[in-house]
Amino acid sequence: MLAIAGAVVVAAPVVAASLPDGVLAELNFARTQPQNYAGALRAYRQKFRGNVVEDRREGVSAETAEGVRAVDDAIAFLERQGPLPPLSRGDVLAVSARDHAAAQGKRGDVGHLSADGATPGQRAVRRGGGIYVSETISYGSATPVSVVRQFIVDDGVADRSHRRLIFTPKMRFAGVGCGKHRMFGTVCVVDFSASRDGKPVAGGR
Repeated sequence: MLAIAGAVVVAAPVVAASLPDGVLAELNFARTQPQNYAGALRAYRQKFRGNVVEDRREGVSAETAEGVRAVDDAIAFLERQGPLPPLSRGDVLAVSARDHAAAQGKRGDVGHLSADGATPGQRAVRRGGGIYVSETISYGSATPVSVVRQFIVDDGVADRSHRRLIFTPKMRFAGVGCGKHRMFGTVCVVDFSASRDGKPVAGGR
């Protein structure tokens, strides 16, 4: 899983005090300016040699499952995608995401279930929220740009479910938790919801 040419104007790089803050800001860049984000992916596309992408700026050389095909698919999607409102930070979502990132990092686990079988929604309930939570997780990406790019390119994910979640209009809040991971170096968990805390939206909307 991994996730920019011409005269496309691209917004300035995200500057944030922490990786979680940067990831949320980068997600909002993609949501609010999808065409500009597509421009960023066009530049990224130039770094591929077959299925291998080399990013000297990030010090990364990695083999992808699909090569530029996944990048081209993401660009085409973004060109059709209308702007969406930015995601607001949900404190309960952020704590729940941080809990999962810390537990997975310590154990070297992967996936959306906790060691005790808890789902993202059940973890939010433990923190005082509700069960209406969806989640994406990045492994091995250590910058806001590479984390969000991994989700949006969605290399090797046939249904592009991570990308679709980011651009789901009803998702209005998110919380991000990142940390060290025993196997992959870095893990970033993003929990999304239509409400600030995962509880049902008032009035059913």
